[in-house]
Amino acid sequence: MPKFVITGASGGGKSTLIAALAGAGFATVPEAGRQIVAEQMASGGTALPWRDQAAFMDLLFVRSIAAFDGAEAAPGRPVFFDRSFIEAIAYGAVIGRPPPRSMQEAAGKRRFDGPVFVCPPWEEIFARDGERRHDFDFALRDHEANVAAYRASGYELMEIPRVSVEERVAFVIARTGAVGEAAAFQSGKKTLRQPGNPERPTGKTIS
Repeated sequence: MPKFVITGASGGGKSTLIAALAGAGFATVPEAGRQIVAEQMASGGTALPWRDQAAFMDLLFVRSIAAFDGAEAAPGRPVFFDRSFIEAIAYGAVIGRPPPRSMQEAAGKRRFDGPVFVCPPWEEIFARDGERRHDFDFALRDHEANVAAYRASGYELMEIPRVSVEERVAFVIARTGAVGEAAAFQSGKKTLRQPGNPERPTGKTIS
């Protein structure tokens, strides 16, 4: 079961892309961080980025590892993750807390398929909400830390163009070998452009 992860900037369209991939019939795993924030706020917990960053980092890592290990998809079909345990390690760099050796070892035993897809910072669509309280400047730091963490782990990174959701879905599908499985996918009245179309966005590999 191929496992692909979508990382990048907070508010850069990752979750919208993941939802669209789910709509195309692919197995997906939602972002653990936003789930944790929602649960902690509902329960009165303190493992929140604006209250106890270390506790949030630890819980984010544990939940992300569990999500990786528990992911399911039909035989041979890919599953797409909205962020991963690598983001928990990257978050440590943002808050100035080096990840413990046990965290690094656990991450090293698990591997995503390549490339790792990166949604770049996109200020025009960035928005705060009840679970995302930080500003765009923090989103930029978050993006830089995530890219650095995946690169340090030896992954090939591919940036997703700032285009429509439909075009982003087609872009990802074209680069995972899953084109045939989503050939009939439509969003509203617009059919996705399939590989081979010269108008398809090209993206770029991040070095």
